[in-house]
Amino acid sequence: MRVLIVAASPEPISGLPRDVDYIIGVDGGYETLLNHGLNPDLVVGDFDSFTGEVPIDAVRYPSEKDVTDLEIALEAARGHGATEMLVYGALGGRLDMTLSNIGLLEAYPEMRLVTAGQTVRLVGSGRYELPRQDGHYLSLIPWKQANVTIRGVKYPLDRHDVVSHEALTISNEWDDETADLIVHEGMVLVLYVKK
Repeated sequence: MRVLIVAASPEPISGLPRDVDYIIGVDGGYETLLNHGLNPDLVVGDFDSFTGEVPIDAVRYPSEKDVTDLEIALEAARGHGATEMLVYGALGGRLDMTLSNIGLLEAYPEMRLVTAGQTVRLVGSGRYELPRQDGHYLSLIPWKQANVTIRGVKYPLDRHDVVSHEALTISNEWDDETADLIVHEGMVLVLYVKK
């Protein structure tokens, strides 16, 4: 099940996918959905970033809580059987929230964070085909440290140890239609970044 989740980042969102099975508006992300002509199936949040009229059937939470509104939405999506979560409005804005949202990828591997021309997901041990996306760089950032092989790119690596404080795997480019990533150990953030 493909779920669209829209959070309340102040960065403008130019377009949202419509080929989804379920839609969740998170706090001020509800207004973004309405502005794009989409009616959510579920609206959650403490509504501290929303100035309009909160829908009657919204699931409201107190502003003082131990989880973020996005975490609540992710759990709801998982509860509805999500196999893929496309999350918009969770990057940009406050740096602490952006870093926290990236950290959520570890608990929700079915999640993809999407913003203007960029996507990010976290992958663990295994093999991944990464299709070329014209006009984008392919960056791989180890989640602390990892051992990877990457082929089909301008700067390939073979069973190479990479660590988060080195820029070795930033701004790579495709040589083939698909890059082949093998994560032998650790976890890696996979980013498609608009040039």
